[in-house]
Amino acid sequence: MTLTLVEDILSEEEQLEQLAHPTVKCSWCGQIIRLDGEELALAMCDSSYEGMLEEYERSMRDNQCEASAR
Repeated sequence: MTLTLVEDILSEEEQLEQLAHPTVKCSWCGQIIRLDGEELALAMCDSSYEGMLEEYERSMRDNQCEASAR
């Protein structure tokens, strides 16, 4: 996974809102996620997280099938 820091220039109003209600963008789809203290700073929305897990599990099954075929 490659992490890229993207700095958006926020207006003063947006900066105040960000301080009061912090948000991040999903690292996969760009959806804005409001943080409530339970999430990691490097956040991923629920649907992207589920997709990542499905992709990971599929690759694990494929690797197991390839290994058993040898």
